[in-house]
Amino acid sequence: MVIDLGELRDEPELPARPLSPWHRRALGGAVAMVALLASGGAAAPAQPPLVAQTIQATAADEIVVESDALYLMRPHRGVVRAGLRSVTRYRLPEAVREWEAELYTPGPVHAISIVDGILLAIADGPAVQTIAVRTDTGQEVWRRAGWWQRTAGGHALLFDHSRPERLQLFSVALETGDVRWSMMFAPDEPVYLDRGRFVHWRHTGHAFVYDEDTGELRASAQVPAPDPEQMGLVAGGLLLVPGRAAGGPVLTAYGLDRLDRRWTVELDLTVEYINDGCGDALCVGRGDGVDGTRLIDIATGRTRWSAPGWGYVYQVGPHLLAYGRTERDSSPRLAFLDPADGRVIADFGEWTGSLAGDDGRMLAVRENGPRAIVARIDPLALELRVLGVVDGVFQCQPGPLAVVCRKAGGSIGVWSPRRRL
Repeated sequence: MVIDLGELRDEPELPARPLSPWHRRALGGAVAMVALLASGGAAAPAQPPLVAQTIQATAADEIVVESDALYLMRPHRGVVRAGLRSVTRYRLPEAVREWEAELYTPGPVHAISIVDGILLAIADGPAVQTIAVRTDTGQEVWRRAGWWQRTAGGHALLFDHSRPERLQLFSVALETGDVRWSMMFAPDEPVYLDRGRFVHWRHTGHAFVYDEDTGELRASAQVPAPDPEQMGLVAGGLLLVPGRAAGGPVLTAYGLDRLDRRWTVELDLTVEYINDGCGDALCVGRGDGVDGTRLIDIATGRTRWSAPGWGYVYQVGPHLLAYGRTERDSSPRLAFLDPADGRVIADFGEWTGSLAGDDGRMLAVRENGPRAIVARIDPLALELRVLGVVDGVFQCQPGPLAVVCRKAGGSIGVWSPRRRL
């Protein structure tokens, strides 16, 4: 199925061959959107499919959009001095203000994440701090030196680089900030985190696998020493070690259970990247999407297939959501691929999609100058339905419940489907 709306025009070009019911539904959505754009919204129905809300803000305020909430941080992270900063939570999709909290930070806030009902803010300063705030009340519950890295099972892992002679990794209880265990490492030796485990890789090539929950040693073995010019990574339950062979750069995989060697493939981490959000395979892509993406079997290292034109791929329901760039102006391009062979099974064209919501569906946005088109995507049915067009917006972020855009003067617009489609 192809829904590529192309340049905005008054009349769409219809294909000469008969259309299937599937293609007629897709074309109907495209025609409706073109008609809406051409009319400038003058003939909008009394009950438009999008509900609009406005949040008063300035251009200096930072926005963080999570699945069911929007967080507004004042002042912007560009303000470097220490002092009070306010965080306001708005419930989505209604854009209802729920609370506002004031936080003292030693410097700008670099990142905000929401994990298991806790807001984790990373603040710069003489020593980087992680500050934890309850998302239901706005109450600060703890703060500690170090960068928050990940959470699992009700605890968080923090890296503390405040002392030049050592790197400290410690685990804290997410709700209280109490330290559960801590370890010291040389500051220039890599430490990689995996699901439930982490790997310490010494310059000598000796690697150690630890349990993330308890800090206990699970496995150790000698592997090639890390390359200071090209870092390895952990993905899919494997330690991936870069190296070189006669044919060029290669990547060798070691299983984290015993650090046993599994396979070696030709792969260059300086120009390619890996994510393990593809089931029992590793998705390998390039940022430019020119050489496409490929799927590597985790067990064997065999390349199952490659698909040109796609730079980033991950699993959404039974399909793979793929992002690439258009040849015309490098706009984001969204499609779904068959995980069995990489074949394009639905190409929606120039859209930026959200993560999937609880119902598996996604919102998507397509910016065209000061206008944005909002649509709903069903990854199971492989259907896209245009909901409407909004004017005078930029920097739009689609979430599973609402699309959030900046408006002139810095205020924030929130648009959500009127009813579940």
